[in-house]
Amino acid sequence: MLRTVLRFVFGRVLRLFFRRIDVVCLERVPRECPPLFAINHPNGLVDPLLLLSFAPRPVSFLGKAPLFRMPVIGWFVRALDTIPVYRRQDLADTAQNRETFARARSLLERGGTIAIAPEGASHSDPSLRRLKTGAARIALGAGTTSPVRIVPVGLFYTDKGTFRSEALVLFGEPLAVDPAALDERGEPAADRVDAVTADLERRLSAVVLQADEHEALELAARVERMLSGTGDPRARTVDATFATRRQLAAGYRTLRETDPDLLDRLRRRLERLDQGFRRARLDPTRPIPPRPTPGSIVGAMGWFLLRIVLFLPLALPGLVLHFPAYWAIGRLARRFTGPSDDVLATAKIIGAALLYPLTWLVVAVLGYRWGGWPAAAGVALLAPLSGSAALTLVERFDRFVSGTRALGVHLVDTDRVAGLVAEREALRHDLMSLASRLGLTEAPLG
Repeated sequence: MLRTVLRFVFGRVLRLFFRRIDVVCLERVPRECPPLFAINHPNGLVDPLLLLSFAPRPVSFLGKAPLFRMPVIGWFVRALDTIPVYRRQDLADTAQNRETFARARSLLERGGTIAIAPEGASHSDPSLRRLKTGAARIALGAGTTSPVRIVPVGLFYTDKGTFRSEALVLFGEPLAVDPAALDERGEPAADRVDAVTADLERRLSAVVLQADEHEALELAARVERMLSGTGDPRARTVDATFATRRQLAAGYRTLRETDPDLLDRLRRRLERLDQGFRRARLDPTRPIPPRPTPGSIVGAMGWFLLRIVLFLPLALPGLVLHFPAYWAIGRLARRFTGPSDDVLATAKIIGAALLYPLTWLVVAVLGYRWGGWPAAAGVALLAPLSGSAALTLVERFDRFVSGTRALGVHLVDTDRVAGLVAEREALRHDLMSLASRLGLTEAPLG
C-alpha cells in the first residue's frame, strides 16, 4: 500500500515538473520472468523516480549507502525496499556488497524486480561511463528456474534541470542471462561477467543519447529546437525529439571525422538563423502561422480574453501565493548544487516538496485565525488548485505573447518572416539530404 501511494505521489510530482513524459516500448518488459532494469543515470534521484512511477512492474532499487543516512530521503529509500550498495568513494566497506548481491538475487528468485544504475553514479558526461559489473553478477548468480532478463532503460531529458521541460523513458531489448555456477566466494566466472556486461553496454547505448563531447549534444539540441518549429508542436513526441537528436549527434561525429569544413559551415548557418529569430523576437520552436486576417486576429484575441476572465479569479491569487516559493526554489537549488546539473532537478523537486506545503500551511493558519476551521479547510483546499490554475495561465499567456509577437512581425515586416521560414525549411531539407547521404536514417529531421 505504501509503495502504491508513493508511486502515485511521485508520478503526480513528475508530471508537474515535466511538461510531458513519454513512456515507450513497454511491450519489451517481460511479464512472467524476473526482469532486472539497468538505467543510465544523468539526473540524480529523478532517474529512479521515473522508473518507479512509470515501469509496468513494482521496482526495488540498488542505491548507494549514503542515501540511507540522509534525512527524509533515507526514509523513502527504506520504504521502497532499496538495497544498499557500498562504494569505495563513500569510504564504505565494500565487503558488505556480498550481502547486497545475496539480497538482490533472493528478491529476483521470489519473482521481484530490481533496478540498478550500472554506471555507478549520476553524472553529466556526454556519454555513458564504463559500466560496472553488478548487474551481470546479480543476473548470473540468481538461482531462478528461467533466465533473468536484463532490460536496458534509456532516460532522456530535453533539458534535465529545467521546470516544465520533457522526459522520455525508453525500454530497450532485453538481454536473457542464464544462471551460472558460483565459486567459493559466491561469484560467477569473470569471463561470463565481462561478456554479459559488454552485451548490456551495447544494448543500453542503443536507448540513450550520447556523444564524444558536450559540443555535439549542445549543437544537436540547438538544431532540433530550430527544426521543431517546422511542424505541429502538439503532434511531436519526446521520442521523436530523442531520435532526431541521436541522428544529429551521429551526423556531427561523422562530419567531424570526414568533412569538418562542412560541419563548420552548418554551424555558422545555424548561428545566423538563430540570430535572425532572436532579432525578430520570434520563438524558433513554434511554427510561424501564415499572415493573419483581421477576423482571425479578433477571434484569437477574444478567445484569449475569455480564458483570462475564466482563469484569473483563481489563478491570480495562486500566482501571488506561490511565486515567493518558486523564486526561492530556483535560487536555493542552484546555490546548493553549484555546477552539478545532474542533481539540479532533484534539488528543485525536494525544495518544492518542502516550500509549497509550508506555504499552504501558513495560509491555512491565517485562514483559521480569520474564520476558524471552515476557513482553514477552504484555504488548504484552494491553495494547490490556485497554483495549478496559475501555472496554466502563465503557460497560456506565454504562448499568447509569442503568437502576438509573431503577428506583429508579420504585420510590419512580412518579407523578413518569409525569409526566416524559407531559410529554416531549406536547412531542414539540406540536413535530411545530408543524413540520407551519410546513411543516417533513424528518424526524419524536424
